[in-house]
Amino acid sequence: MKILVGQNHMKLEDGIPEFEKTYPDVEFIHCANPEDAPTLIADADVYIGWLNRDLFLAAKNLKWIQSPSSGVDYFVSIPEVVESDVLLTSASGTHAACVAESAIAMILAFTRGIRDSILAQQQKQWAIGKIRSKMVELTNSTMGIIGFGNIGREIAKRGSAFDMRIIAVDLYPGDKPDYVSEVWGFDRLDDLLRESDYVLIAAPRTPETRGMIGAEQIALMKPTAMMVPMSRGGIIDEAAMVSALREGRLAAAAMDVFATEPLPEDSELWEMENVLIAPHVSGGTQFEGQHVLEIFGENIGRFVRGESPLRNQVDKSAGF
Repeated sequence: MKILVGQNHMKLEDGIPEFEKTYPDVEFIHCANPEDAPTLIADADVYIGWLNRDLFLAAKNLKWIQSPSSGVDYFVSIPEVVESDVLLTSASGTHAACVAESAIAMILAFTRGIRDSILAQQQKQWAIGKIRSKMVELTNSTMGIIGFGNIGREIAKRGSAFDMRIIAVDLYPGDKPDYVSEVWGFDRLDDLLRESDYVLIAAPRTPETRGMIGAEQIALMKPTAMMVPMSRGGIIDEAAMVSALREGRLAAAAMDVFATEPLPEDSELWEMENVLIAPHVSGGTQFEGQHVLEIFGENIGRFVRGESPLRNQVDKSAGF
């Protein structure tokens, strides 16, 4: 059996020596040069890394793909991947804590005057009057979380530490932790939007969630509310959101993900004073590679032993 580790920024190839000790009959290969990938993947049984359609079509023997990311929308956007018998597993859980920390930081950047202070610092302005007058506490405000999986739950934990009321919706609402007031199905999305001061997007991008927050949904939100997309772009209608931000029907947006990435230079979002833009970096953590290798290592064992399902095995038709 051949396992190919694709080019990556996490140094996943550092796990190969230990894997070789555990599985001496398995061949582990690292593809350091993307130009070599089509040749190396041709006879690989297992692949960990990102791929496009051409690279997948070059894989003639592939049985399992391990995504290094928590989201798998890039993989299931390839029709041949979905239609094939190739197993797909995600790194779900790897990025929950760091994305949750980023989500809270994005909110605090506005509510505690951090964004305005940085801008004032660049101009050497002591802007105490301008900044302090806009500062608010999170105490007793309502955080609404769309998507209550690993990331949504970690965001909820941190929000509750600020004495916020937490409500959430999910396609498959499960148990309600003590620190959460309500967990509803997606049929209560409108209620969440009406009640929330901060709306956090933590849902995967699937055919069901793509564009689910449009002009009609944004119109339900408080004019003082903030939108915080953290999982994938395309779930919010960005044009409708821009209109609401420009017209004062929505107070602010703090965004780490966008419908088109990189965000185009001509996007209105760049110039808006009530928008904070981060370049899809919230998944960054010193533990990222370690967590992904833990999941991959566990799954190699299951795969070699023929155990099913693998950890974080994806329903490719559902998209998560």
